[in-house]
Amino acid sequence: MHAKYAVIDGRRALISTENFGPSGLPADDFADGTAGSRGFLVVTDAPGIVGQLGRLFAADLDPARPDIRRWSPETDSPPPDFRPGSGGGSGYIPTFTTPLNLTGTFTFELIRSPENSLKPHAGLFDLLARAGPGWEVLVQALYEPPFWGGSGAGPETDPNPRLEGIFAAARRGARVRILLDGLYGSTPDPAGNRAACDYAGRVARAEGLDLACRLANPTGLGIHSKLVLVGAGTEGWVHLGSINGSEVSSKANREVALQFGSKAAYDFLAAVFWADWNSGTRVSARTWLPFISLR
Repeated sequence: MHAKYAVIDGRRALISTENFGPSGLPADDFADGTAGSRGFLVVTDAPGIVGQLGRLFAADLDPARPDIRRWSPETDSPPPDFRPGSGGGSGYIPTFTTPLNLTGTFTFELIRSPENSLKPHAGLFDLLARAGPGWEVLVQALYEPPFWGGSGAGPETDPNPRLEGIFAAARRGARVRILLDGLYGSTPDPAGNRAACDYAGRVARAEGLDLACRLANPTGLGIHSKLVLVGAGTEGWVHLGSINGSEVSSKANREVALQFGSKAAYDFLAAVFWADWNSGTRVSARTWLPFISLR
């Protein structure tokens, strides 16, 4: 269970890249800066999305399922002295402090793992397939491993299909930038973020692609988002939610992501991306959670 969504009164849906806790949603006073993980969330009252998420929640909560058990105050309550923390800190000064509110008609697609997140002609793969000459693909993620599979696997024998789809956009002529978490992802690991950026660099150099990858920690507690932006000219698309780049996220976890078309949302989130891209790999920084409301 890795999804981060909510259905409110059967009228609105919230889809987030962040956990509903103090590192993803810090509640300290932002006047002196704060610290948190970089992430995003979107709220919509689109009836189709609200209805789909409501039905998904009801199915997952079905008491007949063998992996559901009732919460018990005797065994599941926190210790008597527990007090929830507000998170936060100092270092990063909020830049994107005004939510983006949009009213209009939008094209939506709801992606769910494990049901349909790997469908080749839908969801993220369909979105990436749009990109070609003159297009831009911006990826900001907690991690996007260079390969899937277990011991002995590698990008040549067991490629990560998500990452290969991103590379394919660059091969068709798109400008591609990948920004991965540098707080936890900078350690040596053949399946880690540093290895992913090294792999992307090798592909870019070997094939002469407009493709680059960086590690960063712009907001103090790492990059936790799972965001893909694809756009060109007056067209802009957004993909965000809980789906990480791992094989488990696509094949085993319960995950939810929302994909929608909006040039205004694309521009808003691209501005966040480029600010984070240009931040380098600073470790002391703080977070603001960009928020989009679609009505």
